[in-house]
Amino acid sequence: MELRPAMYGALLSSPGAIIMGAINGLFVAGLAHFTIGGGIFVVIMIAELIVLSTRLVSLRRLRAARSKGEIPQIDIPITLSILWCTLQGLLFFFAMRTGSTAIMVVTAAHCMGLVGPLCARNYAAPRLALLLVGLCVLPFVFGAASTGEPLMLALVALLPGFVLGVLQLMAHYRGAMLTALSAEMTNAERARHDPLTGLLNRHGLEKVVQGLSRGEVFSLVCFDLDGFKPINDRFGHAAGDQLLREVADRMRSALSDGQVLARIGGDEFLTLLPGQGPDATEATIQAIIAEVSGTPYAVEGKSLVEIGMTAGFACYPDDATAMAELLVLADRALYAAKNAGKGFGARYAPTLAA
Repeated sequence: MELRPAMYGALLSSPGAIIMGAINGLFVAGLAHFTIGGGIFVVIMIAELIVLSTRLVSLRRLRAARSKGEIPQIDIPITLSILWCTLQGLLFFFAMRTGSTAIMVVTAAHCMGLVGPLCARNYAAPRLALLLVGLCVLPFVFGAASTGEPLMLALVALLPGFVLGVLQLMAHYRGAMLTALSAEMTNAERARHDPLTGLLNRHGLEKVVQGLSRGEVFSLVCFDLDGFKPINDRFGHAAGDQLLREVADRMRSALSDGQVLARIGGDEFLTLLPGQGPDATEATIQAIIAEVSGTPYAVEGKSLVEIGMTAGFACYPDDATAMAELLVLADRALYAAKNAGKGFGARYAPTLAA
């Protein structure tokens, strides 16, 4: 289970923090420029606006990708975060060297105010958080130390302890979030999978269908075991459950990469065959039935039993264009095949509608 993508979502979810950080930086740079003058603060303000607009555009694109279910690429926002913190470090260094007590106090407040949010927003990437904090704090420290002001030197002395406390808090927060996300993702996995066989359930299969490319041809196959109930009644549910697990394993072994198997209850299974039309689907069904019914099963370590399998399928988009309708048609074809003799696969036909 991969938690990192979920945790990295925090890197992309704080436009308000990005905007407020830029406003504070512009305020400090503007105050320094109009109080002291100097072209460096004008350059910093222009750069601040450029970086802010770029970060917001990048964030909008990444959020659009996430809304489509795509995995976001975070290289660009991380690079922009590093660039922004470098810009803040330059601002802190030159602002602390202005000699203006008011500007130095405001700069110190801005610097210390950044440390907490930087750690909190980047708890998923501790090394990145340390880098961003260092890019902001170290220039501030050098600038403050160069002033020789006792108050500034006191701030420099207090800052490491402040940063250490925040980083410790970040570590605890990260651990709590890991635990919470792990539990959340485990529950999500359980909601999409059959607990007996480990296969997808109907909900999980529907999610896979939603992820297919629009217009992609696929077949949906319903399978039902033949002769399972007498075995289950004779040997008991524990033996029946073990038999279902072995059937699931055999079905999986007959499928190729990209083909999806699900159990929807009892002895009923569903298979999604992306890119397959009727002819290829019939060949796959024959292979699955042969794999399932070709060799007897050992029950309770001594008795050998045989099991059969029948299938019915429908094709997208020829037979239907909605998952629910495809399932109904495939199920109708399955029971038509069972009534016709069992042990084979049948495609839905309009003549089965009645």
